[in-house]
Amino acid sequence: MPISASALLASLLAASCSAVELPTILDEDISIGGVALDAEESLVVSLLGQPQRVTETGDFLNIQLDYPGLTIWLGEGRRVGEILSTSQEHCTPSGICPGMALSQVQALHGPPLIVAREDGQFMEYFPKSDFPCWLQLTIADDVVQSVRAECQP
Repeated sequence: MPISASALLASLLAASCSAVELPTILDEDISIGGVALDAEESLVVSLLGQPQRVTETGDFLNIQLDYPGLTIWLGEGRRVGEILSTSQEHCTPSGICPGMALSQVQALHGPPLIVAREDGQFMEYFPKSDFPCWLQLTIADDVVQSVRAECQP
């Protein structure tokens, strides 16, 4: 289960006993390919067209929409709860895209927080507000492999 930004901050502070500043981005930058978190499915389809595949996942985010290089999960009310891009065609508003060098991301937003989660190690940026979502990057050989916008359920 993902950790909220506030829970992560609390655990980091407890572990280090010193002030830790989370790397932040604008709330608007926690969107990918023109799709924002909490958008209605109808807006997604009007922006991107019909998905190649629609899958019922049986999870909290129970509908998965697959587009070339872009996966969108819908939750309650068929609203966007998570977005994953593996294509340089689907980027954040500030231009973070799969295929770009980590150094380019850091030039835009500074160094990310490196987080080990149950499904791997990620580079993460958090919103400036208390928006319960964040941007998560997978990196291999100093190149962004995927960009994910996700939220704490």
